[in-house]
Amino acid sequence: MVIWDTIVEAALGKFAPSIVGHYTKKMELKHQIEVKQLEGKMAWEMAKTQRAEASEGRDHEWELESLRNSGFKDEWVMFLVSIPAVGSFIPKFQPYIVAGFEALEATPTWYQIIMSSVFLAAYGIRWWRRKP
Repeated sequence: MVIWDTIVEAALGKFAPSIVGHYTKKMELKHQIEVKQLEGKMAWEMAKTQRAEASEGRDHEWELESLRNSGFKDEWVMFLVSIPAVGSFIPKFQPYIVAGFEALEATPTWYQIIMSSVFLAAYGIRWWRRKP
């Protein structure tokens, strides 16, 4: 048994450090890859956050500019939009209002969408930019 122990000790003494070194290096490389992946994910999230902050800043600037430029235009649009609502209570105007809406309904869909978009943009309603 003593000879066998000596042979095993000699073999392990010779090969064990290289095996341990190999697995140590492998674990270090795996750790470095995981660190790089985490750094990449952090950079991605930071860039995403910066894009969101920049977008919010642009939205804020747009809202402020819209407030600065509001004035007669907003009142004029509100007046025009209110005409059918008020006129529908006056019997003399009712046939004209109905005929007007029938004429608008006969317009192409693309025109109705453009008119709706212009109205929404005039009042700063940008639902397409909002995330749920």
